[in-house]
Amino acid sequence: MIRRSHKKSRQGCTECKRSHKKCDETHPSCVNCTVSKKQCSYVQTSRSPNSISQSPSGQGFTLASDDLAGSTDQSLISHTTNPSQPGTPTPPRAEPYVNILHLELFQNLISANIPEFADQSAKDEWVATTNRYTFTYPYIMYESLAMSAFQLSIMNPSKSAIYLAESTALQAHALSIFNASCPTVTSENILSAFLFSAILGLHFFCDTFSTPSPDLNSFLDRLVQSIRLLKGIRAMTSGSWDYIRTSDLKVLLADEGQALERDDQVTRAFDNLQSTFAESHILSAFEAKVYGEAITTLIKVYNSQLPDGTSKVLPDARIVMSWPINLSTEFTELLDQRKPEALVVMAYFSILLHCRRAFWAVGEAGRFLLAAIEEYLGEEWAGWLAVPKEIVPPLDL
Repeated sequence: MIRRSHKKSRQGCTECKRSHKKCDETHPSCVNCTVSKKQCSYVQTSRSPNSISQSPSGQGFTLASDDLAGSTDQSLISHTTNPSQPGTPTPPRAEPYVNILHLELFQNLISANIPEFADQSAKDEWVATTNRYTFTYPYIMYESLAMSAFQLSIMNPSKSAIYLAESTALQAHALSIFNASCPTVTSENILSAFLFSAILGLHFFCDTFSTPSPDLNSFLDRLVQSIRLLKGIRAMTSGSWDYIRTSDLKVLLADEGQALERDDQVTRAFDNLQSTFAESHILSAFEAKVYGEAITTLIKVYNSQLPDGTSKVLPDARIVMSWPINLSTEFTELLDQRKPEALVVMAYFSILLHCRRAFWAVGEAGRFLLAAIEEYLGEEWAGWLAVPKEIVPPLDL
């Protein structure tokens, strides 16, 4: 039986400890504080000149920001006019730290990483838009390259350690520049801040699925953290959402369009599960409503893919991410509490993950998730998992 992990972040920042959140310990500002725009500070401890901090992904290590090659120094920052937005304060440009590996990462970024998130007809516009921002805002370039390096670490196992090390270093450098460049979110930097935060959240989200653990608690802790991170991005920009949606970033935003109305084994199972929750005498009306809404959203996402596994509306990447991102805060909390019914809903989500196993950030995450939930819930809940087990093959032990 899998037991709840109680590993604590002993070197976490003061703000995360105060809020009882798991801190990723990134210096100079952790991911939680960066997204929520809070002042991040650490209790001073003795550190060696070459000290290292844990990366947000939990894989590899990131050099402290003042030790990173190419670290930003105020004397290295210059300002140029931004011709696309007259009157807008120009973004800072950091002294470049470029090598052959970065050229490889950039090539992968524009030829493979970015296009997989775009509709077929909009790929060129996606690349053009992201290029415009990456070449204008250094922190977006560094985080984009970090995401590209992370993808290559999954796609090329023999060089995984090299790519992961570069990914964590680039991400730490991106955070350092972003914190210095955007101490507060304003109408002048909202677009670049939103895009940077979205890529950062996507990076963390992909990391959660690409390296699943048979330990359910570890997997769900990371999933809940990534969901909250992405929700924090939306909250940060809530007052400017209409402006963002009509800006030049609109091409990058998902347009779910009209989902298909499908009637198959999976949708019928979703409907039956939803009815069971609605008619339950054990669940409160509040819980039944929360679970019902989560299943409704899951059905909508499932209906947006065609029976042959291709997608008429959304590419693979966005199909996988759209359900967790749109989960309610209430469901996220019930999942964090490991409520059995919430875990059953997650077991049905494993069906969608398995359908998208060809996506590099998913792989066998669906099988890992279902196996972990089955072990965690035990025989008492075996009947609730019958349909997912019929569709998702068991793990090869």
